Amino acid sequence: MKPQEKLYWLRLALGITAALICACYVIATGSISKNSILDPSIELGEIGAATPHNWFPSENGTEWSTTHARTGSRSIRINVNNASSEWKSKVTTIHGGYTYQIHGFFRGEVTAEQFFLTVRWFSDPEGLSFIEENNVPMPVTNYSQWLPVGDIITAPTRAKTCVIVFRAVDGSGDIYGDDFEVRQTESITKFMNSLSIAIIVYLISYYIIKRKFMLQVEKPQKLFTTGIGIYFISWIIFWVLLYTIIVAV
Repeated sequence: MKPQEKLYWLRLALGITAALICACYVIATGSISKNSILDPSIELGEIGAATPHNWFPSENGTEWSTTHARTGSRSIRINVNNASSEWKSKVTTIHGGYTYQIHGFFRGEVTAEQFFLTVRWFSDPEGLSFIEENNVPMPVTNYSQWLPVGDIITAPTRAKTCVIVFRAVDGSGDIYGDDFEVRQTESITKFMNSLSIAIIVYLISYYIIKRKFMLQVEKPQKLFTTGIGIYFISWIIFWVLLYTIIVAV
């Protein structure tokens, strides 16, 4: 194998190594954004029970259903005709002033407006001191497949906890909900920290490569840039792959 080919393969391996180092960094620093909702896929509960753990229904029009499920075997259902009904998650801790991805997946049919995915913010750990709420409306349509509904919302500065609510307000429809999420959005700082690690690994590896290949190539001055594209492409591909796996665990 020619020295230049060896160099390209080495850059590829170093890009993968840099991605592994970045993955270890985010795990060690706890900077992975996790879903704050307990039992987001609505699976936990006693056999034969009317309601799942960590979710609280209103008295009418609600069902913990096995008819449809996007993940697992259960979902929560609202079936109303010009009536109000809701499913509310257990109170979960968040950080005030940060931006969150709020969403759920829904299947069924909304025949009259006033179905919402709502997030309610509270200023105390118990979720008793209400601050405000943000509503994401669910349009009148036939949700023949599981479709996402949600938004990116900034929590109030004073907020310490929140709940996510799937609800109808004097609405009409038959809708199943599953896979709910309240997750802090990824900041540019996290990406820049990982990019900084990749650059540091590249600079350190350059001096190792320079010592090994200086006498084997025609233009040693090009050793710094040779294979730089392969390095960063392999880094970003494997970094995205590893980060996706880490978040899903």
